[in-house]
This record gives sequence, structure tokens and C-alpha cells, in this order.
Amino acid sequence: MDVGLIVIFFMVFVVISLWIVHSKLNRITEHVQQLDEEYLSDEEIEKELEEEWNNEK
Repeated sequence: MDVGLIVIFFMVFVVISLWIVHSKLNRITEHVQQLDEEYLSDEEIEKELEEEWNNEK
């Protein structure tokens, strides 16, 4: 009976730990996605540089 309780508590500990890690990774992922949205993509930067180059000519 004691071994069964130890196994159950260990499994509960593992599940809670995995859930905490999952929620932390979700927060990090959302934060990185927000940062990515603030910056221009490579294509947009290239278009802006081409426009500036054409305007200078």
C-alpha cells in the first residue's frame, strides 16, 4: 500500500511539473511572437531600401 501511494504522489508531482513547464513555455512563446510582430520582415525591409535607393537616383 505504501508503494502505491508513493507511485501516485510521484505521478502527481510529474504531471504538475509538466503542466508548469508547459505554461511557462506558452508565456515565452507568446512574448516572442509579440516581439516578432513589432519588427519588419526581411521583404518589407528590402522594399523600403529599394524605394530609398530609387528616390535617391
